[in-house]
Amino acid sequence: MYTSKLLEGKSVRSTIITNFRAVMEEKTGETRKHCERLAQLAEEMGHHMQMKSYEIEDLKLLALLHDIGKTGVPDSILLKPDKLDDGEMEIIKRHCEIGFRIASSMPELVVIADGILSHHERWDGKGYPNGLKGEEIPIMARILSVLDSYDAMTNDRPYRTARKNEHAMMELLENAGKQFDPKIVNMFIDKVLYKND
Repeated sequence: MYTSKLLEGKSVRSTIITNFRAVMEEKTGETRKHCERLAQLAEEMGHHMQMKSYEIEDLKLLALLHDIGKTGVPDSILLKPDKLDDGEMEIIKRHCEIGFRIASSMPELVVIADGILSHHERWDGKGYPNGLKGEEIPIMARILSVLDSYDAMTNDRPYRTARKNEHAMMELLENAGKQFDPKIVNMFIDKVLYKND
């Protein structure tokens, strides 16, 4: 009976993830490939950081659904081709809190709620929504911040072409201790990127 409930739980979680990913892809343009690349990088980082297997699974889940809150942002802002004004920027920043509320309301996603809320915090305390600093930021959010930034830089976006791997690494190093946790940046470059070169 316990095994049956466990399998049923995994099936429910899988269905929820699939449905949310489909909605996110349609609404935000966040591609399945982007999320899958993040999940792969998250798994590699988790192994190098000697995380437990369930922690790695949670990190991968965060990678897949970190921007779930963007489903609550109006299309007129989310899909605006021009630069956002200050008011629109404030609305888009709320996606962290919207995502936190969505994840907190679902037992299958509650484990990633704090990561969703904190994935735009910065090591120097200048991020949002709560201005957390350094190790106040949950570890999963600190890891995701590095991975997401790297993936964004090294893949084409509607507004720019992909940067070379070396440029992305330099950008991460320049922002270590400002935007990013320096230990995570160094481990990511040394253990994940150099291994893949």
